[in-house]
Amino acid sequence: MAVVDASGAIVAAGPAAAGERASQSIGLLWDAARRRAGQAGDAGLEHVVVPLGDAVVAAVEAHGYRAVAVTGARPAVALLLFDLRTCLGDAFAGGEETQ
Repeated sequence: MAVVDASGAIVAAGPAAAGERASQSIGLLWDAARRRAGQAGDAGLEHVVVPLGDAVVAAVEAHGYRAVAVTGARPAVALLLFDLRTCLGDAFAGGEETQ
């Protein structure tokens, strides 16, 4: 799991996150999804889900940050998206980082 700010800098990460490479990958994934959503006529993008065989990559954007996690087939992706969104809301909703 990783959290990046608007500049792409990692502000929080689990031990398996790959540093700068993870930050770049998150940006590339989000930009590709945003372009695809724009082509489909959807201007807003709140989350991205990429199924990868037995794994899922899920990303959400809220409060100027993106949270990304990779998980197995469970938990259900809707639960993962909820948890990521809640994480960002709890940490950054007030405009200030909380500990």
